[in-house]
Amino acid sequence: FSENTAEDFAKELKKLEEQGINGLIIDVRGNPGGLLQSVLEICDQLVPGKKRVLMTEDKSGNRTEYHSKLETKKPYPITVLIDKGSASASEILAAALKESGGYPLVGETTFGKGTVQTTKSFDDGSNLKLTIAKWLTPEGNWIDQHGGTKGIKPDVPVKKPAYANVLPPQPDAPLKKDDNSTEVKNMQLILDALGYHPGRTDGYFDGSTEQAVKSFQKKEGIPETGQLDEVSSEKLRQAFINFLRDPKNDVTLQVAVELLKKK
Repeated sequence: FSENTAEDFAKELKKLEEQGINGLIIDVRGNPGGLLQSVLEICDQLVPGKKRVLMTEDKSGNRTEYHSKLETKKPYPITVLIDKGSASASEILAAALKESGGYPLVGETTFGKGTVQTTKSFDDGSNLKLTIAKWLTPEGNWIDQHGGTKGIKPDVPVKKPAYANVLPPQPDAPLKKDDNSTEVKNMQLILDALGYHPGRTDGYFDGSTEQAVKSFQKKEGIPETGQLDEVSSEKLRQAFINFLRDPKNDVTLQVAVELLKKK
């Protein structure tokens, strides 16, 4: 949520609406937040009825309310994808759409950052980040992980698959039978996701894992050594990237799509 995000969002949303969209999915997974003004301007475009979208509270308990400028509800359903990496401004948007917009959240409980901060810069190039208030959801909930309700819970929980946070292995030496390591485990999880069935995903390189590697190598047209060498690991990395880029393999997204189809 940077300086031009709300303006960019408005332009892209207009394009989608001109295409006659049947639903809107907003993805703030892994989004750490940003500028308060930016997220408020996006709320203005989505939360109907000029409802409250946010409250801030200073150290004396004085509260300031912020309301949406939108009057009429959008003619299509909306949902928001969230996870534990969604923080700050992402949580403000999610909470506003859930509590004031009545739109469902799909995914995992968010990070839980309920403070408003500002930065002061100095002549020597240093800067100081100051917490000036805490923010509350439209219903008055403080979601900060340090004393609050610890994040925003999804209406439709979706657990990420085991491969979601896996890093493709880049071994210094080929991974081979009887190796036992985290890199082997990551390789097994990726092979399993790609449909090569290594038989286990605990990090031990056994015969079934070796056969899975050979099957992958055969498909890629490279020597079937059964070992994950430099060439094989690069092929595996690229195959995994392509797999993750395919929306059909995004479990949380697909749950949200099916949810909107029912609206």
